[in-house]
Amino acid sequence: MKFTSFDRTIHYLRMAVGEKNYIFALSIITGLVAGLAAVVLKSIAHYIGDYLYGTQSSAAAWEYYVMPLYPAIGIFFCIIFVKLFVKGVYEKGLAGVIIAASSTGEIPRQKTWSHILTSGISVGCGVSAGLEAPIALTGSAIGSNIAKRFRLGKEGRTLLLACGGGAGVSAVFNSPVAGALFACEILLTEFSIPALIPLLIASAGAAVVSEVLFPHRAFYIEVSDWAIQNIPYYIILGLLAGLVSAYVIRVALFLGKKFSAFKNPWLKGVMGCAILYVIFLLFPMLRGEGYRFVNMLVSGNEFHILDGSPIQFLFGNAWSLLALTGLLVLLKTAVTTSGLESGGDGGIFAPSMFTGAFLGFFVARLIRMLGLYGHAQINETNFIAIGMGAVLAGVMHAPMTGIFLIAEITGGYKLFIPLMIVASLSFFVCRAITKYNVYKSAIAAKGGTPDENTDAAALKQLYVGNLVEKNFVTVHPDDTLRHLLGAVMKSKRNIFPVVTEDNLLVGIVTLDNIRPFLLDQQLYDVALVYDIMSDTGPVLKESDSLKEASRLFESWHMWNIPVVKENGEYAGFVSKSGVFDRYRNVLRNKKDLF
Repeated sequence: MKFTSFDRTIHYLRMAVGEKNYIFALSIITGLVAGLAAVVLKSIAHYIGDYLYGTQSSAAAWEYYVMPLYPAIGIFFCIIFVKLFVKGVYEKGLAGVIIAASSTGEIPRQKTWSHILTSGISVGCGVSAGLEAPIALTGSAIGSNIAKRFRLGKEGRTLLLACGGGAGVSAVFNSPVAGALFACEILLTEFSIPALIPLLIASAGAAVVSEVLFPHRAFYIEVSDWAIQNIPYYIILGLLAGLVSAYVIRVALFLGKKFSAFKNPWLKGVMGCAILYVIFLLFPMLRGEGYRFVNMLVSGNEFHILDGSPIQFLFGNAWSLLALTGLLVLLKTAVTTSGLESGGDGGIFAPSMFTGAFLGFFVARLIRMLGLYGHAQINETNFIAIGMGAVLAGVMHAPMTGIFLIAEITGGYKLFIPLMIVASLSFFVCRAITKYNVYKSAIAAKGGTPDENTDAAALKQLYVGNLVEKNFVTVHPDDTLRHLLGAVMKSKRNIFPVVTEDNLLVGIVTLDNIRPFLLDQQLYDVALVYDIMSDTGPVLKESDSLKEASRLFESWHMWNIPVVKENGEYAGFVSKSGVFDRYRNVLRNKKDLF
């Protein structure tokens, strides 16, 4: 890399302010830029949504049959955008960010802006998804690229990546604590207390930018004090939320696998749009983020969630409406996954909160309708808010994020204790059923390693070719035993690779192979190496990682493994002690995030 005047300026600046202050300043910049990106994304989505659906209350009857077509605009825009401007796979969730955080900390520059367009237009047109994952991805890409531009190492890139992701979530909800905790629980594979400082300041900066430029809030939830008598019902809600969270993850993976069987993106788009048209025609509240319909529940206008639907007449009484809310809990994830897998862009964050809100309403309304407690003792708004946090905590396997997000959204900590109970129960139940959260489950489904820590990831960045030991005496298959014994006398090693004239490895000879022939001198000029050698066993390539080498050492219980070049020629051996010495050096030289 050429050392430019910019590099010299950066070097002097780092020396003047100190490394931590330098990173601290970059985290502030990351938060502000991520906040601005969130404002742009929300503005695009809300402008398009208001333009297409803003006059819904005064729409003519025929327009209700046209509105379910609008999501197709978003889906096919994303398909065309990916075809024209994206090389390779266009990842829409946070799985790629999690992998980047545990490895190099680098995210392609294109992701600093591409998801703002695709998810903003997609969600604005009514695709059932949220903006939180796209802005977290965008913010992470912003942080990663700022770190790269300002010459930070892997630890600095990882930290700013997390700062950007947390800042994005903070800007969406104006909830800086929840944003920082989201980064800790979802994005970072390891955490240190000092790293919380830049995470918080980045999230706070993003929240300030969002509040100034886009003060619109997704929710207007006023909760009341909780009653100790409702603890049993909060426990029930927590258990149900855990089951629903596991259902969300399983359905998302199942439908994702089904859609991936269709390789033609246009066919997937047409099929997805056809499914969504029918569902959105019957259940319009499943469009978009769904926050407007959550506000209807909160304000007591639940009978209006089906306005414009041709089957509205079926849900005119309390019991049928209750059944509808339960059905929506099950449908939301399927509709979201169908929209995303068919080509749309967005995340599972908002659908999880929608699902939790309707689950909380369902439980509270059922308790009241059954008359298990007096109406005054069951506050449905409290259950709606707590349900949102509980399902979010379960789906993300992030209880702290769920707890503090709802606490900040509701403007205080009145529900903090029931939130702790319900979110924790949901988390434990869901984790008992699904080992990983929705993002890591996607990684595992594709054959990745979701729980890979930074140490293991570091081994993947080191290659066998750098540790090859070459002081082994080679022999040929047609060499005699006498020639082999001469090689034994000259070598300081007890392994002898057997190679052909083309230097291809065909076997190995150890002292144990030779020992039975030592006392029979008549065989010295008769027995050939070919008769004595053993199979090579597992073989590594120079391009294999040390992680793969350590796996083979562990599974085969060997001390040395032969290494070949990419063309198959013999290169040498790698030793178990050499691999673990390098691993100890990695740990010894490892830096903290902050």
